[in-house]
Amino acid sequence: MASSAWRNSSPWEAPISRPISSPPTLYQSYPPLYLLPYWLGYTIFGGEAGFPTVKISLAFLFLIAVGLAIGRIASLCFADRGRGTRQLVFVVAYAITITNEAALRFTIIDEPDYLGLPLMLLGVAFLDEWWSRRHPAGPWPVAAAWTFLMAAWVYPILGALLFLSSLALGRLRLEADLLKGLRTISLTAMVGMALYWIQRLIANVVFPQGLQGSSLFARMGLTASTSEHQGVLDSLQFLIFQMSRATIESSGLPARHLLEHAAIWILGVVLFAIAFLRSHGRRRQLLMILAAAQLWLFIPLLHQSLSQHAWIYGIHFLPTVVLGWVGGLSTLLPRRPGSLITPWLLGFLGVLIWAIQLRDYMVAYLGK
Repeated sequence: MASSAWRNSSPWEAPISRPISSPPTLYQSYPPLYLLPYWLGYTIFGGEAGFPTVKISLAFLFLIAVGLAIGRIASLCFADRGRGTRQLVFVVAYAITITNEAALRFTIIDEPDYLGLPLMLLGVAFLDEWWSRRHPAGPWPVAAAWTFLMAAWVYPILGALLFLSSLALGRLRLEADLLKGLRTISLTAMVGMALYWIQRLIANVVFPQGLQGSSLFARMGLTASTSEHQGVLDSLQFLIFQMSRATIESSGLPARHLLEHAAIWILGVVLFAIAFLRSHGRRRQLLMILAAAQLWLFIPLLHQSLSQHAWIYGIHFLPTVVLGWVGGLSTLLPRRPGSLITPWLLGFLGVLIWAIQLRDYMVAYLGK
């Protein structure tokens, strides 16, 4: 089970989130599929004493899954046909992903967002296997449908973005197999969201006084639920600063630390735009939209949540930053046959970003 303290925990007050055996209230946005691994870990591994092991193990699995998924998508979008280049792009994307601040925070906090993201990315990778026609009669259509369904069930807001994006893209003049894949996303996202609202309705009937959490309009900033309004542009603060319950001034972090963090995120976004504009092929562009670009709909749709919880929702913009650096460098660096400059620079900058991100996380979160 999960308590409302999970959402409100900070890295200094609760280094490892722990559930309680019989919480008086449950946060109403947590679906059963999200709570299941925590309940099993809490039940099997000795309650609170053994739960930290489960939490850390799940966090490592999350990092590996997201790293593999983004690395795979990066290699599909930006790597040349050469085997060595494809492997280099995959490794660089994986290294940048697993050391990103937003991903590493899953070792500290628990949110459905974090489990919904790897499911969505995995669905995008399955979708490419389907579209590539390398396995026309294989399991990829079913695998893609199930992963998108589970992503929408675990995190229905993500399901809403999948539904809106696939519905809009489906209005374009695309090949039949591409349209079929987009229609599969729309349908499975609807089913996943329906499952979420059905289980939430049942929970409200069974526990009429036991659920808590803000309304959707409040999270979007459409109601006067907070004493200080945060606008759409204020929600972009995650590009500069993402720490919980602290301001840039009160964090005590040096200016160079904030500059490095902002440079990685802001330049990653700019490079992603360049890579997307210079990409060729509809399938590649669709992969970039579904894996990263559609997640930017969080800014206009949930700007209040982004303003108040940048340390949680920053995870949705991790694919943009990683794919931006890898894709932007792959696009902008010179490509001459036999030249080692491009792969060397890509590998060097990948290691540099890996080191900066890991050090920044250790200083900002573990060094307190």
